[in-house]
Amino acid sequence: MSISHKYTENPDEWIVPANPKYYDVANCFNEKNIIEWKQSNDIKVGDIVYLYIANPYSAIVYRCEATEVNIPYEYKDKNVSINRVMKIKLLERYNKDKYTFSKLNEYGIKTIKGPRRVPEKLSKELNKSN
Repeated sequence: MSISHKYTENPDEWIVPANPKYYDVANCFNEKNIIEWKQSNDIKVGDIVYLYIANPYSAIVYRCEATEVNIPYEYKDKNVSINRVMKIKLLERYNKDKYTFSKLNEYGIKTIKGPRRVPEKLSKELNKSN
């Protein structure tokens, strides 16, 4: 890919799961609007990251933008292993009742076990509230 093509690409959109049992993302976003987040796929700077918060919400709650990616980071415990992180900037908070798992199901999303691309119809819905 040429350099000029790289900068004219539309950003990708991702749904990334977050488990509040392991990381209190809500509290972090209450304190600052840019946080480090585990990166396990090829998210690029400028991509949109929707954080899907597991129980008790089971919903997309945050719309963020990747501002820095592929930052080396070593962490491992019995629940998670991290070897790189990205910085994500909070762009928008959604009501926890708006984009529930059952709503996402209507757009063909059956599971959210890892980062996944956002279907085009869901992208339009998520971006309506901007």
